[in-house]
Amino acid sequence: MDIFPPLPPITVRGKKYFGKIVFVFLFFLSIVVGVLTGLLFVYKSDLPEIHALETYRPGVITELYADDGQVVGTFALQRRVIVTYEQIPPVLRNAILATEDKNFFSHWGIDVPRLIRAAIKDLIKLRRAEGASTITMQLTRVLFLTPEKKFKRKIQEMLLAVQIERAFSKQQIFTMYVNQIYLGHGNYGFAAAAEFYFGKQLSELSVSEAATLVARIRGPGYSPLLYPERSLARRNLVIERMRVERYLTKAEAQEIKQMPLGLHVQYPRNDLAPYFVEEIRRYLERTYGTEAVHEKGLRVYTTLNVSLQKAANQAVVNGLLAYERRHGWRGAPHNILKENLGALESYLDDDWRVPIEKGKLVNGLVMSVGSSAATVKLGPYTATLTSPDFAWTAKKNPKEIFAVGDLDLFRIVDLSAKTARVQLEQKPAVQGALVAIENQTGEIKAMVGGYSFEESKFNRATQALRQAGSSFKPYVYATAFEQGLTPFETVVDAPISFPNPQGIWTPHNYDHKFEGTITYR
Repeated sequence: MDIFPPLPPITVRGKKYFGKIVFVFLFFLSIVVGVLTGLLFVYKSDLPEIHALETYRPGVITELYADDGQVVGTFALQRRVIVTYEQIPPVLRNAILATEDKNFFSHWGIDVPRLIRAAIKDLIKLRRAEGASTITMQLTRVLFLTPEKKFKRKIQEMLLAVQIERAFSKQQIFTMYVNQIYLGHGNYGFAAAAEFYFGKQLSELSVSEAATLVARIRGPGYSPLLYPERSLARRNLVIERMRVERYLTKAEAQEIKQMPLGLHVQYPRNDLAPYFVEEIRRYLERTYGTEAVHEKGLRVYTTLNVSLQKAANQAVVNGLLAYERRHGWRGAPHNILKENLGALESYLDDDWRVPIEKGKLVNGLVMSVGSSAATVKLGPYTATLTSPDFAWTAKKNPKEIFAVGDLDLFRIVDLSAKTARVQLEQKPAVQGALVAIENQTGEIKAMVGGYSFEESKFNRATQALRQAGSSFKPYVYATAFEQGLTPFETVVDAPISFPNPQGIWTPHNYDHKFEGTITYR
């Protein structure tokens, strides 16, 4: 006995319906194929030529070296340090692959299963819930396309990725990605980012540090400087992905997740000899062009001597501060409460973003003032000032000098765990300059063009036009002696006036006195 009754035979009428269904399906399929072919043709016509990658040379840092080989300055539009594939440490390679594209070495530019999964999740949640860009697709977006999230750009991204995969090896693509990706704060590529965020070479990165850099790929919202908590959470997600892909054991992953970010930010500062570096930049741009200076990674060897430059910097600053002390206290230049610059507890000065060291001049915020002492905040340190610390002002009561909220300049005398010993200084209202030249060679060994390059780029050592003053006297007297005069001959020192278009000019001596008949000596 048959369990299932036999199906009725297909009639002519059934065949007609089946044929119509097949026809409709093939008709719509041909429309879809035609539309996709048309879209591909249109979008492909707008694609850039990837052959430019064969000669592509990204902008790198131009470095200036002192006479002993130390780096004293850099120029760059994009701060980048180029590395080869062999120089990419396994810990960084694994973090990138686990998080961004685990199938990178097996797909052909597009990870189709991942693309389908992402599309299904997006449809279910009715939003962009999961990305499906491969490393190659990310590279095409960075090099050739815009970051806009549009259907057209996604199609072009995939087409370019396929072309790049056909033209370059996986190692070449991965290396270009590592050197090109933007990681925030002007740093392009992982090598420059490692130096900036951690003060390390790429080969020195720990698992946690590599994961922190990979976390930054996600976007500016994951900057470890601006959003440390969000960056930490994303770093731990990278660590978890490395565990899932078996680059880490469960115990290793758990241990690393408990670690802090451990940043050691190294801001690129040309602060040793900024006026000298600026003179070099102007010369290089005149000689070789702006593009060469800021993008071609020149190596520039200069005559600057580091120890002499440090001595010159200190000499100018000390001289200007001494001048200020001789001319008396002018008062605090700023008060954050009166100027609405922030609250006492939350105020953060730029001087506090870099390490505070003994001997440095640092802005301090006055937190409280009493009849015998004032309390000052200097970043993580607190200082208590009494009358000996501001004796040069000729004031004895701190209330005559300080007010809560004042932002004053202090010299760091000594540091302990949380406290500092400081002396009050006053930001100079005058300027100074210094050039040290080696007589035998004419080489410039040190140059200071003013008190602060950040406040004034004007180089008073090379750009200022000033009166000769008494500096001309040695030439006048030397000429006189060559012509037979002696130091014991006399000249009359008496008042004299000269008419000129502006009126009568009457020069005088420094002390406003005239000595009558005196010897040249």
